[in-house]
Amino acid sequence: MVAPSSSSGAKAASSGPGRHPRKVFMSPSRRRRRASPEWEGREVITVAALPGRGLYVRHLGHPEGVDGVHRPTVPPPGAPTRPPAQFEPHWLRANLDDVDVVHVHGAPPRLAPQDVESAVAVTREAGLPLVVTAYHLSDPAGVDEAHFAAQLETLVRSADAVVTITPGAAEELRQRFGVPATVLPHPHAVDFVRMRRARPSGPRQTLVVGTHLGSLRMPGDPVAFVRSLADAVAGMPQARLVVNLHEHLLDPDSSRYAPDVIGAVQRIVAEVGGVARAHRPMTDSQLWDHLFSLDVSVVPPLFGSHSIWPEACHDLGTSLVLPSTSHAAQQRPCLTYSCRPDDGTVPDPAALRDAILAARAAEAPWRADPTERWKERVGIAESLRGLYEKLLGMRR
Repeated sequence: MVAPSSSSGAKAASSGPGRHPRKVFMSPSRRRRRASPEWEGREVITVAALPGRGLYVRHLGHPEGVDGVHRPTVPPPGAPTRPPAQFEPHWLRANLDDVDVVHVHGAPPRLAPQDVESAVAVTREAGLPLVVTAYHLSDPAGVDEAHFAAQLETLVRSADAVVTITPGAAEELRQRFGVPATVLPHPHAVDFVRMRRARPSGPRQTLVVGTHLGSLRMPGDPVAFVRSLADAVAGMPQARLVVNLHEHLLDPDSSRYAPDVIGAVQRIVAEVGGVARAHRPMTDSQLWDHLFSLDVSVVPPLFGSHSIWPEACHDLGTSLVLPSTSHAAQQRPCLTYSCRPDDGTVPDPAALRDAILAARAAEAPWRADPTERWKERVGIAESLRGLYEKLLGMRR
């Protein structure tokens, strides 16, 4: 049997006698040919997105490339490794001649506040607008909060425009620095084709509850977090706990070597009939497959302010449970938990259990509509285009 082609063959396969036209979902990006910015008759705005790595920055542009915004610092997926573009004086002096706008999404962690001031000065000398996205309002690495706060203050107070992701973050920026911020939602994480993949119909016999501890970079004690989660799941009928960690935690040559922690986590999870898995860091595709396999994903207390996790779970239809104090809980519909009053980094098992039971009782998990996600991304791209045009117009 020959598979029909995507054009005439598909048409023939669905239009024979006695057959009804078959509804085929197609990624919006394939509905017409991808256009160049010039196709729209727009002047191209060249933006230095710094740093330019990561899915968030890649998804800020129009999915068909017709917003007329060129981000040369953002490599496509799978592109060869190249020296990173950074918001630092040396890189700016060497690269600003062909740039219209500098859009900073984060300063290099090693950069001293005075060097951030120097980078701002180089941008000003070049006569370029400076846009800052406050993705994190606290140190995402949890290493030096005072250093991160000093960097952030310099950036947002120097910016011509500040962007952030949630209303709560915008209010925090206003209270801390007296700076207004434009709120633009986080774009989708998962590709549109995968977003349309149907989940199993009807309730599963076993509720799969997962959490990802990664390299144990989290506030508080990871063992105490796992104990609270295990206590929440214990005795819950037909529920299975899955805990994921990075395998370098078991490597004696790794700076993150933590055999005692891994052993304790494995014992706690085994007590409630679950499994703890150590593996290499996942690719995006592997992570999406993993999240799709879960019914409920529980996010530990986290450093930083926003996360790709709510976006991916929303795209895939996996119920999400987040700490209630994080701005990330405002990104997409989710369930939340509180922490114990005596230790703000250890979840209250009763709160976790209530959230997981609520996820189980829901008739259907919250899930993104791919068409609405497409429209949302177009809206984000057009809003940024409008912001850049306004700032450039102010300087002409």
